[in-house]
Amino acid sequence: MSRRRQKFKQQIYGQEQPNLFEISEGAYDTDSELVPMSDDVLAVPERLRFMSFGSGSSGNCAYVGTPSCGILIDAGVDNNTVLAELAANGVNPSTIQGIILTHDHGDHVRYAYAILRRFKHMRIFATPKAMTGLLRRHSMSRRIKDYHAPIYKEFPFKAGSLTITAFETSHDGTDNAGFCIEGGGTVFVITTDTGTITARADHYIRKAEHLMIEANYDAGMLRNGRYPVYLKARIASTTGHLDNADTARYLAAVAPAGTLRRIFLCHLSLDNNTPQLALGCVRGALEEAGVAISPGHDEPHAEAGGRLCLSVLPRLESSPLIVL
Repeated sequence: MSRRRQKFKQQIYGQEQPNLFEISEGAYDTDSELVPMSDDVLAVPERLRFMSFGSGSSGNCAYVGTPSCGILIDAGVDNNTVLAELAANGVNPSTIQGIILTHDHGDHVRYAYAILRRFKHMRIFATPKAMTGLLRRHSMSRRIKDYHAPIYKEFPFKAGSLTITAFETSHDGTDNAGFCIEGGGTVFVITTDTGTITARADHYIRKAEHLMIEANYDAGMLRNGRYPVYLKARIASTTGHLDNADTARYLAAVAPAGTLRRIFLCHLSLDNNTPQLALGCVRGALEEAGVAISPGHDEPHAEAGGRLCLSVLPRLESSPLIVL
């Protein structure tokens, strides 16, 4: 377009809207003072993020936190793997307050001291009984006690800006705990390694927007599998693990209330379960209960039309870093 034609069109546009660029009288009052905005208004709200580094009897560890503050859930995955994945996702270990311990089995505590020894600002948040069990069960340096920050079930504690409450679960470890983590404007609950949903676990799960819950085994695969009878009985007991059907029935009972936005199925057995079986069982029960399931675990709740995001955490690999 020539400059003459462009100028002509601008003139025509201005004639059609004569008051377009007029400033009303008093719009800029030079005598008035500008009111400074508070830090609370200017601050960008931090959202909670989640990442799993491995979930199963080979090792369990996950990260939950905001860009300024985070926590590790258990420490059963090689510390070098955890640190490499944190770095790859831009998470600074200096922002991590420590490790919250669900119980004292080796697949949850194996690398706890290695992480604490490297990052001396971190603490291990565990009940006194769980800490005693850790020291009794494992050949681990007694210096880990120097990093112990005692916690107690049903008593909330602070880890940076996060508020965390431990609650009772049902497993054959020492003083087993689940956790309710509040921060970043949301609630994240962990219930893993439990043979039944306890009353206190149920209480916190019903408050959760994001839930990490066990779906350990398929009853048919366990019954017909190669495990000895005593081990099958241990796994299927009320102090063992949740099977797919138990988890599915429970979630179908609580999910229709609409609070839950994401469910992460965790701690799947390598020998007695598959991701396809666990997902199919839970998805079927939820859909039968009238819950709409989102096709992707990373799809935002609002954009998913209120549908629930359901996924299985990888057993030996890391999950993506998911903004909750």
